[in-house]
Formats: sequence, structure tokens, C-alpha cells
Amino acid sequence: MQVLDRAIGLLQALGQTGNNGLQLSRLAAQQGLSLSTTHRLLTALERHGWVERVAGSKRLRLGLALLGLSGQAADGSGLRRLCRPALLQLSGEFGETFYLIVRSGLNALVVDRQEGAYVIESLTQGIGGMMPLGIGAGSAAILAAQPEAEIEAVLAANAARYPQFGTSLAQVRRRVQQVQQEGWLLSDDSLIKGLAVLSVPIRPKGHAVTAALATNFIASRHDAAGRQAFLDRIRQEVATIEAGLTASAAAHASFNPGR
Repeated sequence: MQVLDRAIGLLQALGQTGNNGLQLSRLAAQQGLSLSTTHRLLTALERHGWVERVAGSKRLRLGLALLGLSGQAADGSGLRRLCRPALLQLSGEFGETFYLIVRSGLNALVVDRQEGAYVIESLTQGIGGMMPLGIGAGSAAILAAQPEAEIEAVLAANAARYPQFGTSLAQVRRRVQQVQQEGWLLSDDSLIKGLAVLSVPIRPKGHAVTAALATNFIASRHDAAGRQAFLDRIRQEVATIEAGLTASAAAHASFNPGR
């Protein structure tokens, strides 16, 4: 169990770092492990394709094999398959990059992404990118959809991580409350200056899926009317996804009446 916990800790650290990766010595220091132990664990993870080396450097990052696992996890409920047409449609209509984000413990994970004509800097990384729940528009929407006691538990657990992303527990809590009040997040209060954020949670009634569609866009590109149209279209797509998930769950139950 100790070896497993340590390996998971290394994977989570690399997930939070992104595509640039980290050197072995920094990973060891972050996780409180010796260099030899860290090297052995990373070598094993690299052998399975879960960790890879950044070309031309001594840094390591998450490997492509994890992308396959994340895709399979999302498709266990049919979520990724159902959301792919929505990502393509919305990206084509509005020219923005759209993300499908799901919950993974105390974190949010990008399991699909469709780039638009306008590709901009974002805290929400490519497929496989991970961030603490509450960071990023989609992540905040997911957190807001949880029971109140669970929201408080997640906020308490992640509070020390939020300053690393240029925000605070109070700011994250305000975002969560905004989603609870309105049912979505549409705001110019982005962690990156000049960007606006938009996200809508995906959570069909009686279904275990906890996810969100999200996008970041240059704030000046959409006026109030344009933003409302933007929001309305995303909500339409989310409603279609939720209906598909509900139908899929009902069909599964009919084939497994004893469960």
C-alpha cells in the first residue's frame, strides 16, 4: 500500500505540473522521498507508459498511456462519446476551444478537448490535464454540483493548493456560490487577465456522472447578447447529453433487472 500511495502521489504531482514536467530531484523533494526510491518508482511507471521523459531535458511528465485510461474511464458511462458531438458543434459555431472535464477525487481532469479557431492561453490544459477542484470554470461548476457537506470537505482539503494558482479559498467559494445560484458560471473574473470563463455542469438526475463543459474566451469577443446566445447553446447541448445519459442508464437497468 505504501508503494502504491507513493506512485499515485508522483502521478498526481506530474498531473498538476502539466506538459513541461518536473525533474526527478524536485519530485522527490515534493513527495518527501529519497532519490533512489523516486527513481525506482518513476522507472516502473515509465515502463508502463504512465510517465514519459520530456525530449531534450531531464524532466518527466505524464505518459500517453494514461490518456487511454482516462478516455476509457469517461466512456464507462458513455460520457465522452455523448459529449464529442457537442464539443465539435460548439467549437465550430463559436470558434472557441471547449473542454470536457470530470471529477477525479479532489481534482478535476480534462478527458476531452476540441480546439477552435481561437486558441488561447488557459489554466485548463490539454487532455489529461489535472487541477484542484475549484480551479477553473469547469472545475468550479463540478464542485458546486456536490452536496454541501462534500463541498466544504473539498474546499478544506484543497485550500492550501489554491494560492499556487493565483487565487484563494474565498474566491473559489464565491465562484461555487455563483454556480449554485445561477446553475452555470459566466464571468470575467478569470485567473488570466483579459479572459472570460463559461461552464455548465453535466449532472443528469439520478446519475453518478459529475462533469462539465467549459470554455475560456477573450472577454472582448462577445458582448452581453453574444454571451447569452453562447450560454443558451451550451445549455442546449448539455441538456441533450444529460438526456442521452439518462436513456443509457435506463437501457442498462432494463438489461440488468437484478442489479
